Amino acid sequence: MFKITGDKVKDEEIIKKRKIDHIEICLNENVNSNHNYWDDIHLMHKALPEINKKDISTKIDFFGKKLDYPIFIAAMSGGHSKSKILNENCAKVASELGIGFCLGSQRAMLETPESLESYSVVKDYDIPFVMADIGGTQLIQQKNRLPFKLEQIQKTMDVVNADALTIFLNLPQELIQPEGDDNSAGILESIEKLSENFTINVKECGSGITKEVALLLKGAGVKSIEVSGVSGTSWTAVESYRARKINNVEKENLGKIFWNWGIPSPLSVQECRSVGRDMKIIGSGGIRNGLDVAKSIAVGADAASLARTLLPYAMESSDSLANKIKNITEELKMAMLLVGAKNIEELKKSKYVLTGKAYEWKQQRLG
Repeated sequence: MFKITGDKVKDEEIIKKRKIDHIEICLNENVNSNHNYWDDIHLMHKALPEINKKDISTKIDFFGKKLDYPIFIAAMSGGHSKSKILNENCAKVASELGIGFCLGSQRAMLETPESLESYSVVKDYDIPFVMADIGGTQLIQQKNRLPFKLEQIQKTMDVVNADALTIFLNLPQELIQPEGDDNSAGILESIEKLSENFTINVKECGSGITKEVALLLKGAGVKSIEVSGVSGTSWTAVESYRARKINNVEKENLGKIFWNWGIPSPLSVQECRSVGRDMKIIGSGGIRNGLDVAKSIAVGADAASLARTLLPYAMESSDSLANKIKNITEELKMAMLLVGAKNIEELKKSKYVLTGKAYEWKQQRLG
């Protein structure tokens, strides 16, 4: 059974193997949530939009930086031999298409210096908005590990010329991960301290964020939230597959039981949006195409991010990834034309109908 040992060399190998496992499982296994709640959002067709496709603008302003599309390539991986080409392909395409990019967890970079180049390659490209990335559980004391210090966090920013710092929350995943962290007390206080030095984006990893938590984050100085709710990749499912590989039946079963744990992605967008327009919201978790991007913005997001949808293309080549994202941007423009939205601000005001399981959630949570 894997566990963090306190032995630096062994722990480095555990981290590298985990990152490789994550990519291989996401590429080869069914790790989808049982229901994609974006399918419950139906944008209202406008038969007379009275606009031309060529006049549609998809540009947004994100903390003073100009993006050509309201799209982020979400965190995928980092810290092993496959990461450099993955990050380089993503960085190249983000630069060419004028979209944002969030690095994968940079814990490996801080604990295994030889992996630094797999992240720093991002510096070679002029990306409109870059987010560094570190886990919330790494900000507090764990069983065999001290929290990262401010200067270490600063390093994650400097290595990639980051515009903001993403702090990801993934407690369900950690609890099922054979070598995961189970301490969580003190993360909010750590986030509040870091917000004094950095523009903070908080991201969930597949379980979503409620309005109550969004209010706590807002009070702590957080400037944006990436919801990543239930709809796409289940990270408890990913860890269940990893546990099976090492015959850890207990963890494997936990992953199955909590496979669909969390708040549906579209509802998490709405819950977080309820704390005010001064909080940037990134819709994520199950975003598959440009129509889903449009839906996320219509229900309250400022932008959307995609990860597993892009992963096989990012692993193949930068050209493959670029073509995939270009298709997504065309789908977004088509959706905007069909609802009569000339720009993203108008898309935010688009009418939609909520059905099915998402409607049931909203009735009980938001009325």
